[in-house]
Amino acid sequence: MLWWHWSIMGLILIGLEILTLGGLGNFYFLFFGVAALMVSALTWLSLTEAAWLQWLSFVVFGIISLFAMKKPLQGTGFIREKDEVPVDSMVGEFATVLENLDAQRIGKVELHGTSWTARNAGTSTLGKGSQAKVIRVEGLTLWIQADPMTQEESHVG
Repeated sequence: MLWWHWSIMGLILIGLEILTLGGLGNFYFLFFGVAALMVSALTWLSLTEAAWLQWLSFVVFGIISLFAMKKPLQGTGFIREKDEVPVDSMVGEFATVLENLDAQRIGKVELHGTSWTARNAGTSTLGKGSQAKVIRVEGLTLWIQADPMTQEESHVG
């Protein structure tokens, strides 16, 4: 391949990385885009004439750049680890019930502007619009029960 073929491939791979914002695999396109640009420079300098040597250089440079740059990028926060915010941190927060929810039944609640599947772990029905405390998180299901303070207020008046 000619040197400018490698340049175009490198720019396309870096462009794909920009378009996906690192979402398809934590900057893998970036690493191989850099590798293609390195092979382009070597080919331009006539250091890699044979096609097999160009492809071998591409693979080697891609792997080296992957291992050399991934750790520093992780340290700067560019690459996010999965489950950055633990879902269990929602325990103790209050969700708004979106539909009447009988005891031990599954329904929908809203927490932090997002609709969640919830199981009423209490013994009483939760009315639509009431507040319920998250007592446990199991997968993507919030286990909730009536807020004792809300129940006391409704019985007082």
